[in-house]
Amino acid sequence: MVITRFHMSLTLLIALLLHISLAVSLSLFTPEPLPKPAPPMRLSVLMPVAEKTVVEASSEAKPPPPKKVIKKPPPEPKRFTEPEPEIVEPEPEVVEQEAPAPMEDKVAPLDAASSLRYEQLLVAWLEKHKKYPRRAKRLRIEGEAVVRILIDRGGNTRQVVLEQGTGNRVLDKEVLAMAKRADPFPSMPEHDPRQELEFMVPVAFLLH
Repeated sequence: MVITRFHMSLTLLIALLLHISLAVSLSLFTPEPLPKPAPPMRLSVLMPVAEKTVVEASSEAKPPPPKKVIKKPPPEPKRFTEPEPEIVEPEPEVVEQEAPAPMEDKVAPLDAASSLRYEQLLVAWLEKHKKYPRRAKRLRIEGEAVVRILIDRGGNTRQVVLEQGTGNRVLDKEVLAMAKRADPFPSMPEHDPRQELEFMVPVAFLLH
């Protein structure tokens, strides 16, 4: 009986010790309480976004009125009036010119014999170009005319005038044609002072 009680007491003591050790172990291994987290920061992000959205919406809804551009007329170009040039009349230069020497001093006068020979040469030259018209010859028409001819120093014909006709149109036409064929005549001699020469030549159409 005493042993039974002893066993019971021992059992209770062991159980008590177990409870005490369990309590001590629990107290030792109990985790420390975590610190309370800080309250989250609240950022007001909606406000700027809302303002930007409102501004953009308002800008899209109502575009700003265009600025009135007043175009100024271009300035008129300045007109420069050139001063009238002063006209200065040059003083006439006085140039003393020597009096030209008379022609007779430079060129010796043509003597009568030389002038006659030259005129005979002109008549012979004109006679060389004379042709008797066939029609007048066939009809045995004769006549005599006088032609006046003006030539320059080179013998070129300047004027031909029928001073006296033959009375026949065919013969008169041949006189003028003859003078045309004879152009140019022999030129004047170098010592002849004349610039032009006018001479008259009788032209006869005679049948032998």
